[in-house]
Amino acid sequence: MQTSGRHIANGDFLSTPFVAVPYDLLTTHAHIGLHAHELVVLLQILANGQVRGTTELSPQDLGDLCGMSSKEVMGCVERLVLEGYLAIGEKFDEHGAHVTYFDLQPLWDRIRGKTSKKEVRQFRKDPLTLFEEEFGRPLSAMECDQLRTWLGENGYPEWLVIEALKESVLANKYSFRYIDRILFDWQRHNIQSRQDLDNYRQQYRDKAVRSEADSGRKSVGSRNKAAAPTKPKSADREQVRDERYANFYQLFPDG
Repeated sequence: MQTSGRHIANGDFLSTPFVAVPYDLLTTHAHIGLHAHELVVLLQILANGQVRGTTELSPQDLGDLCGMSSKEVMGCVERLVLEGYLAIGEKFDEHGAHVTYFDLQPLWDRIRGKTSKKEVRQFRKDPLTLFEEEFGRPLSAMECDQLRTWLGENGYPEWLVIEALKESVLANKYSFRYIDRILFDWQRHNIQSRQDLDNYRQQYRDKAVRSEADSGRKSVGSRNKAAAPTKPKSADREQVRDERYANFYQLFPDG
């Protein structure tokens, strides 16, 4: 018996990969505040993770999958991150290259009711993006290696590296060497937490205020000393000097 075209079509369809989608996502997406086009974006990320084993998608690739431009899809992604439906993580792959990926854990937490819509998350940027934005240019290969060393080999936490970047920007020192000195100094002072860093900064400010106050007192003392009248060697002698002998006094001031 000849196989029908419908049977062949169904067979082809069944041979393609399937994606498991939580039913709660489909039934509650409107209730938790997701728009239809945002649901499509999340489903494409979910599908890519299940079928291809990765959620590392470029804006262009994600836009093509969703039928959007890269600008439109990134605007959608930004809102999803800000509203706590999606996170963006960063890591280094097996070749040492910096890559970003999408993390759907915030979405699952939202569906389970662990987070509320009022808990707005900040749009978190990865360190490489922050450095390039602050420096106003792409990082060189050597600078990327240094950033990997800080986060990997040196074991500096990401938040500490970003704080060091902020310090360099405030000091108008756009230099990796300057940032490395900051990190080394903080390590030397055993900075382990944000509270440790806040305390260290406060101590530094207090020390700077004391130093400025001491300098001010020394400056005032020097001015007072300079302004004080000098006592003549012999007041009586100055009183009896006769202006008629001014030339004499100039030649022999102690006469």
